[in-house]
Amino acid sequence: MKAEAAAGAARLLAEAWRMGARLQDMPAEIRPKTLADSYRVQERLVAEIAIAPGGWKIGCTSAAARKILKARAPFAGRVIGTRIFASGVILPSSGYAVRGIEGEFAFRLKSALPARKRAYGRAEVAAAVGALHPAIEVVDPRFAEFTKVSLPCVVADLGANGALVLGPAVPRWRTLNLAKVAVRMTVDSQTVGEGTGGAVMGNPINAVAWLANKLNEFGVGMEPGNVILSGSFIKAIPFEAGDSLVALYDQLGEVTLMVGD
Repeated sequence: MKAEAAAGAARLLAEAWRMGARLQDMPAEIRPKTLADSYRVQERLVAEIAIAPGGWKIGCTSAAARKILKARAPFAGRVIGTRIFASGVILPSSGYAVRGIEGEFAFRLKSALPARKRAYGRAEVAAAVGALHPAIEVVDPRFAEFTKVSLPCVVADLGANGALVLGPAVPRWRTLNLAKVAVRMTVDSQTVGEGTGGAVMGNPINAVAWLANKLNEFGVGMEPGNVILSGSFIKAIPFEAGDSLVALYDQLGEVTLMVGD
C-alpha cells in the first residue's frame, strides 16, 4: 500500500472518529488489501487522532469471532487512552452507534516488551505483566455494517475498538488457571452469553505472547502501563440505550457498564 493511500485512509477514519460518522466502506483507491496495509493505516490513524494509545487489543482469538469476520488468524489493534474507563461508567448511547460488548481479560504491563528479532516465549511475556483485570470491550466500528466490509478495513479501524471498561485488579491471579475461568454476560440481568478463558487461544496469556511477536514483525514494542485486551470469550453481544451490562467472572469479580438514554 502506498504511503499516500494509507494516509488518505487514516484521514477518512479519523474524521469518522471525530464526527461520530459511520462509513459504508472505504473508497477502492485507499482501501487496505492486506493486514500489513491495515497496520500501516492504524499507525497513521493514531497520529491523526492525536490521542496517545493506552494499549492494544487482540481480535479474532476465538473460533466464533473468526467465523463472523471470515478471519484465518488473530489481529492486533490499538486502544485509545481516553477510551479506557473504570467499571461502573455510564457511556452516552449517542457516542456508540454500532454497539456490541465482549467479555475479556485485560493485562497491564509492568515491564516493556520491546521489539526485537528473537521471539518472545509465554513465560517471558507473563513475567512482564503487572496486573490482571476483568474487562468489557465495547465494539464500535466506524463502519455502519462492519461484517460487510473487508477484514483489512476492520483492522485498519483499530480493530473496531470503541472503548474498554476495566474491573478492579485481581489479587494472586497467577495462582489461577485462566483457561478455566468462566464469564457470564448479562444485559438487564438476563444472561446473553457465556464462555471460558480457554476459548482465547487455549489461554489468554498465549494471546498476549502472540501480540508481542506479531508487533515484532513491524518493529513495534509494548510499554509499561499498556493495557492488553487478550480477546473475547464469546461473540459480541448487542446492546441498546438504557441497558445495564454486567460481565461476571468466576474468581475474578465483575465489570459493570451503564448506557445512557
